Amino acid sequence: MQKYFLFLAAATLMACQGNRNANSSDTATEKMQEGVEEIREGAEMKADSAGAYFREQRDKAAKEMEERKAELDAKIEELKKDGSAKSEKARKRLEKVRDDLGQKLEEVKNSTAETWDDTKKGIDETMKKADDEWQEFKRDFKELFR
Repeated sequence: MQKYFLFLAAATLMACQGNRNANSSDTATEKMQEGVEEIREGAEMKADSAGAYFREQRDKAAKEMEERKAELDAKIEELKKDGSAKSEKARKRLEKVRDDLGQKLEEVKNSTAETWDDTKKGIDETMKKADDEWQEFKRDFKELFR
């Protein structure tokens, strides 16, 4: 009987130990799952923030380009009304600059977060070229600005 009692006590002790390990394992698994979920949520928030920043930058660039394009359109319309040979030459130059801006504007509108860095470099180059052309245009055609 004493053997039976010792055997029963050992079995009970082992069962309790097994439950504690199972509970510890379950708790560890739950904590690990919670940690993974927190990391996933953090990554999603970071991606959302990056996406919002990209959209803000893209919209800002597009707005600036649209404004510049509208200025060129207005000047082109003025030059069409003038009708002189010099105005015609100036109009064609400005139309080329406007068309380049329009093409880059389409690239901006169709850009993605992955292509944004390359697109942005192109924007800077196109805007600088448009500014340089505009300044040169004003120097060459001073009489059209009276």
